[in-house]
Amino acid sequence: ITMASRNYAPIRALARGQVIIDGSFIGNAGASPTSTRGNGITSITWVATGRYRINFTGRFERLLNFSACVMPGTTGTTTPVDASGRVVNALQPLNTTVTVNGRSVQVTQVEVFVTENDAAPLLINLAATDQMTFQATFQNSKARPRAGR
Repeated sequence: ITMASRNYAPIRALARGQVIIDGSFIGNAGASPTSTRGNGITSITWVATGRYRINFTGRFERLLNFSACVMPGTTGTTTPVDASGRVVNALQPLNTTVTVNGRSVQVTQVEVFVTENDAAPLLINLAATDQMTFQATFQNSKARPRAGR
């Protein structure tokens, strides 16, 4: 297992080696997102209805936290819709290798599920006007604990 090689800004935390990655993407109904943002993200793909796979660049020991928010539309340009019932859940990460521009890249994959939690809960795709923002906190695999003072 190798550590994700990045120049991360230091984080003040009691657990050493934490890496926080922020990102976002715009939905595309039943297809992969058209617009993704975030440093440390290799790709985001649509898997099936309501399921998206985020490939984070590098390998991490474990996922400590994943939080997300779905924003339905853009202020002032979109008719408001009730997205308060949308819940995003993440599966445990998988360390693997993907091909990017003809070369192998080590990634940590996290699959997320978007659920419409109303009277009949079901998985739901993000529309072209929906944006999901997220923050993933990982434990870096090369972090070595030191004795406190």
